Amino acid sequence: MSKSRGAGALGARIWANVILFGLIGQIAWIVENMYFSRFMQNEITRAPYATTLLVAFSAIFATVSTLIGGALCDRTGKRKLFICWGYLIWGFTIMMFALVPMKPTAEKVLPLVILVVAMDCIMSVIGSISNDAAFNTWITDISNTANRARVDTVLAIMPLFALAVVFGGFDSLTNANATTDDWKKFFIILGIIPSIGGIIGLFMMNDKKGIAPNKANSFLSDFTYSLQPKIIKENKMLYICLAGNAISAIAYQIYVNYLFNIVEGTMGIKNYIIPVGIIMVVSAVVSVIVSSAMDKHGKKHFYYPTITAGIIGCIVVWASKFLIGKNETVLIVVLIIGGILLIGVSLVMAGLFTASYRDYIPKGKEGLFQGCRMVMYVLVPMIVGPVIAQTIINVSNRGVSDSEIVYPMELFLGAAVVMLFCFIPARIVRNKQPEFHNKLMKDLEK
Repeated sequence: MSKSRGAGALGARIWANVILFGLIGQIAWIVENMYFSRFMQNEITRAPYATTLLVAFSAIFATVSTLIGGALCDRTGKRKLFICWGYLIWGFTIMMFALVPMKPTAEKVLPLVILVVAMDCIMSVIGSISNDAAFNTWITDISNTANRARVDTVLAIMPLFALAVVFGGFDSLTNANATTDDWKKFFIILGIIPSIGGIIGLFMMNDKKGIAPNKANSFLSDFTYSLQPKIIKENKMLYICLAGNAISAIAYQIYVNYLFNIVEGTMGIKNYIIPVGIIMVVSAVVSVIVSSAMDKHGKKHFYYPTITAGIIGCIVVWASKFLIGKNETVLIVVLIIGGILLIGVSLVMAGLFTASYRDYIPKGKEGLFQGCRMVMYVLVPMIVGPVIAQTIINVSNRGVSDSEIVYPMELFLGAAVVMLFCFIPARIVRNKQPEFHNKLMKDLEK
C-alpha cells in the first residue's frame, strides 16, 4: 500500500501549479461561459438565438483550437510555452470586451450579436490552446491512475472557487442594475487576472522531464488523430468514458447559460449571494470527500448513485417553481438543496469519467487525445445543450416579445431527462474500468 501512496503522491510545486492554473483558467472560463451570456442577455438582447449562437460558435472554435494545440504540444514536446504565453494573451482578449457598445437600438442588435460572437470565438481560441490543450496535456503528464480522481476532482471544483471569486467580488458590476462603466470595469479586471497568471507561470511551472518532441506523423495526421475511426475502435473505452461526460455536460449546458437570470429574474431572489455561496462551498467540500473515497475504494461504486443524485437535484430545483412568489425562505432552502445536488454531481462526474478517460490514454499520445475530449466534453454539449434550452424557452414564451422573455424552470426538467441517458455509458465503464485500474496500479508498484 505504501508504494501505491508513493506513486500517487504529488509535490507541493506541482499542486501549486495545478491549483493556480486550474483556478485562473476557470476564472476566465467562468467569464466566457456564464458572464458573456449574461452580457448578451442583459446588454444586447434577451432572444435565446443570440445565446445559442454565442455558445455554439465558441464551442466549435474551442474544439478546433484544442485539436491544433494538442497536436502542437506533442509535436514540440512542450506544454509550459503554450500555457504561460497563452494565459498572458487570453487576458487581453477578455479586456477587449470593454470596448463593445451596449444597449443597442433594434437595427443594431444583429451586428452587435455577430461582433460579440466573433470576439468570443477569438477568446475561445486562445483559451483552448493554452488551457484545454496544453494545461490538460500537462495534467495528464504529471498524474497517474493512483491520483487522477483526486486531481481531476480538485480541477473540477476550481470552477466553484472561480465562481466565488468572480461572483463574490464582481457580480454587482453585471447585475440588472449594472451600467456601461460597470461592465467595462468587470472585463478589464477579470482580463488582468489570467495575464498575471501567465507571467507567474513563466517562473513557477516546468514541463515534466523526459518529454521528447514527436513528429513521426504529419501535422494533419496528428490534428485528426483522435477522430480517426481506426483510433476510436482501438481505444473504444476511452470514448465511452467521454460519452458519459458528454451526456452530463449536455444536461449542464441546458441551464447554466441562463442560471443567473433564472435565480435573479424568474425566481425573484434578489439577495442570492449567500445561498449561491452555500451551494458552492458545500458542493466543493462534498466533491473532495467523494473523490478521496473514489481513489480509495475505486470508482465502480459511485456511478449509479452520482447520476441518480443529479437527476434528483434537477427535479428539486424545477419543483421550486411552485414556491415562487409564496415563501422566499422555503424557496431559497429548496434551491440550496437542489443546487448542492446539481453542482456537486457535476463535479463528481468529472472525477468519475474524466479520470477514467485519462487512464485509457496511450503513453506518448497525451496531447493528441485532448481534441476528442473537447469534441465530447465541449463541442457536442455546447451545441446540443443550448439548442434544447432554446427550444424549451421558445415553447414557454410563445407570443412574447424578446424584451419580455422569461427563462423557465423547465430547463432543469429537460436536464433531468438528459441525465437519464448517463446510465448507459456508466454501466459499461463501471463493469470494465476496475480491472484496468487494478492493472495500472500494479504497473505503478513495479
